[in-house]
Amino acid sequence: MLSSYVKIALRIFKKDKTFSAINLVGLATGLAVALLIIQYVRFELSYENTHPLADRIVRLTMDFMNGNTVDAQDTETNPPVGPKAMREMPEVVNYTRAYPFGEPNITIQIGENFYLVEKVFAVDSSFFSMFNYPLIRGNRKGIMTKTRQVVLTESMATKYFNTLDVLGKTVKIPKPDGGALVLEVVGVVPDSPANTHLKFDMLFSYPTMLSDMGETEDNWNGNNTLTYLELAENADYDAFTKSLVAFNERMIKDEIIKNRRVIGQKISDIHLYSHKNFETEPNGDAKSVFFLLGVAFLVLISAFVNYVNLTTSKALDRAREIGMRKVVGSTQTQIRTQIFTETVLMNLAAGLLAVALIGLVRPLFLEVAGLPEDFPVFGDLFFWQSLGAFLLLSIVVSGLYPAFVLSSFEPVRVLKGTFSRSTQGVVLRKALVVFQFTITIVLLVQTFTVYRQVHFLRDQNLGVNVERTLVVKAPVGNTAQKEYGTFRQALLAQSQVEAVSLSGTVPGLGITQLSTTTSINLSDAAEKNSYNFYLTNIDSSFVDLMGIKLLAGKNYDATSWPVFSDTTKRDEVLVNEEALRLWGIPTPQEAVGRELSFWGRQWTIRGVLKNYHYESPKAAYIPMIHFYSPNFDSFASVKFSGGNASEQLATLKKVYKSNFPYSPFSYFFLDSEYDKQYKADDRFQQVFSALTGFAILISCLGLFGLATFTVSKRTKEIGIRKVIGASTTNLMILLSKDFMKTVLMAVVIGIPITYFLVENWLANYASHIALSWWLFAAPAALVFVLVIVSISGKTIATALMNPVKSLRSE
Repeated sequence: MLSSYVKIALRIFKKDKTFSAINLVGLATGLAVALLIIQYVRFELSYENTHPLADRIVRLTMDFMNGNTVDAQDTETNPPVGPKAMREMPEVVNYTRAYPFGEPNITIQIGENFYLVEKVFAVDSSFFSMFNYPLIRGNRKGIMTKTRQVVLTESMATKYFNTLDVLGKTVKIPKPDGGALVLEVVGVVPDSPANTHLKFDMLFSYPTMLSDMGETEDNWNGNNTLTYLELAENADYDAFTKSLVAFNERMIKDEIIKNRRVIGQKISDIHLYSHKNFETEPNGDAKSVFFLLGVAFLVLISAFVNYVNLTTSKALDRAREIGMRKVVGSTQTQIRTQIFTETVLMNLAAGLLAVALIGLVRPLFLEVAGLPEDFPVFGDLFFWQSLGAFLLLSIVVSGLYPAFVLSSFEPVRVLKGTFSRSTQGVVLRKALVVFQFTITIVLLVQTFTVYRQVHFLRDQNLGVNVERTLVVKAPVGNTAQKEYGTFRQALLAQSQVEAVSLSGTVPGLGITQLSTTTSINLSDAAEKNSYNFYLTNIDSSFVDLMGIKLLAGKNYDATSWPVFSDTTKRDEVLVNEEALRLWGIPTPQEAVGRELSFWGRQWTIRGVLKNYHYESPKAAYIPMIHFYSPNFDSFASVKFSGGNASEQLATLKKVYKSNFPYSPFSYFFLDSEYDKQYKADDRFQQVFSALTGFAILISCLGLFGLATFTVSKRTKEIGIRKVIGASTTNLMILLSKDFMKTVLMAVVIGIPITYFLVENWLANYASHIALSWWLFAAPAALVFVLVIVSISGKTIATALMNPVKSLRSE
């Protein structure tokens, strides 16, 4: 019996190839989109799942308060916070700290060779037990309890030593004074998983910070350490939160901290819900992730709608067949089984096609979605479970209604020719088309908005010129500063080089490169505030090279003295407009010469710089203090007047290696580095645009199928109208107007929904586009064009057809 059902189903598919192809492509596209997006969402939600104790680990962060207002939120805390929390909070059974070292990278020496290493942290010995990193080499007992110990990742050990048997070998970190910190390798661990917020290449023991780097266990002034607590197995998180409030109150009462408070954050919440200063990795956004998931399911539902619409719209074509089956004895159950078999076969074929489509687009999908190259798509059991679940859902949703509709036909009415389509069925199909195109309108407007917003950010006046600028990291060794003069002159002697500047950091690297401090106030201020200020070092060429506008006062020059270099003189600083706003100084001119108090010293405002976007325009301006420190210990920026990128790079590398042959050459193009801040927005735009494209494809396929069917049923009517004088234009309007009315209804419903969605999405940006009428009108017009294109082929062909052919059978 089953084989009979299958044979009949295949015969029906073959008989109506157009409708079968539309159903197959629509369902396959919807399934492929849903499967890919759910894989992406699963990865985003899997962060920290590799740590068995993840549900008990809490990261402590620091809120900087100005009165009752949170002025800034940092991921880094004071080094003593962890040990103190463990002593005083009963819910805490362990703590560990991770000190970010040498961001964005450090130079290490192995043998006679120098290398650059990113993601280096100083950690407590408890780090390995809390995060459960197994040791490939080494003994967990007593590891990292002594000074000058280092643990390498598996890939780093292989890369630099060509073996995992590296215990007892040494890694040197060169010091600016010419010496080196010699570390002994005591362990090798697996590489950090892709789904963790704390990735590392090298770890060295926290006691090294105390013995060799000037850190102290009672340093309550510097918030420079990532702190993690392990809660007891039966600890209640709400009780821990209350204990943390009391912990803060005690520290404030004892005057350990002021205008600050320690906040707890589950590590499982960090990736999608944390966007604080000094995050160790670029975090995702829960709203965007779940929004994409919702859109993917809407695309899948749109594919179901197509199948239901096209299958039920052909009810009249199959009515006589089903009527005959009933006359010869087929029961409703048998007819429903036949219809359901067709649905199952169509969905199985769509599933196979979806898998083939995913295989084709997998590399592109991984790149656009930002997933690791070794991300298992087909090798993941969850993928096949999801495919099975989606197919089951598709079979149920797209199969039940057509089966019941087609099996309900009365054979007497069908065979007498008095059967006609039900009004309810027509209304339902129109409602489903309205639903489809409402989705299309919403997605198109959102796509236009995302595109405009991303380009709006890129087109903003940054207040700083990052073009034609190559940045090189300072060399190692104590002779770098002495050799800088020769290096600078050699660069300026190149015809393509305009200027050279030294700085502690450069715009675009992120505020993790900046130091922070609070309680910077005007010396004569009546009321002291506690705003968070960001600090950086620059030389006298930085402002001009970066194209930053000086609004008042003077830039640094040859007569300036480096910060802290002369205790008999009052140090001077350059500040920006945002700092003036916080201090309540109305104009830049009034700020010049004013005195500041912080770090137990008096400072003079030498000049005021126009606000510039140290970060992308997504974020608000930050209050900045620029110290004069012309030391070659961080970065040198080189501004070129011309030449292509390869020529510029070759010039810089040649001069650098001739002056610092012993040091690795680490560089980046500043505009490219700055553009990395838009990476998440670009990724969202690309994924969202792709989803919108698939939704449009499915909607248009469905509309084409409905138009084909509708027009075929009105062929004789069109023939009669042509005979009595109707023009081709009249017939085009006649055949198209019902579809256009349906789409117009979708536009009316979709625009208010879209306005609400885009307004809320834009609120996430400090600078954003204004919502203008054309952002809604253009997508609506595009939808009408797509509708006309989808139905015009069949309608034009029918309108131009010779009426004799359509009336020949009458």
